Amino acid sequence: MNFVMCPKCGKRLCKGEPGTKVEIECPKCGEFVAVVINDDELRIIRKPILDSKPIKQHA
Repeated sequence: MNFVMCPKCGKRLCKGEPGTKVEIECPKCGEFVAVVINDDELRIIRKPILDSKPIKQHA
């Protein structure tokens, strides 16, 4: 079992076993990360939320 910590503030986000693939937002600081746990590695990738163009509303 591996524990995943936020790379920005250090808060524990989740735990998982090999085969785990999740995207999660830190409830403390709002950092958005992708987590991949394999047999031989634990990868935490900062994934910025992509800025999208505002949706134009028709009146």
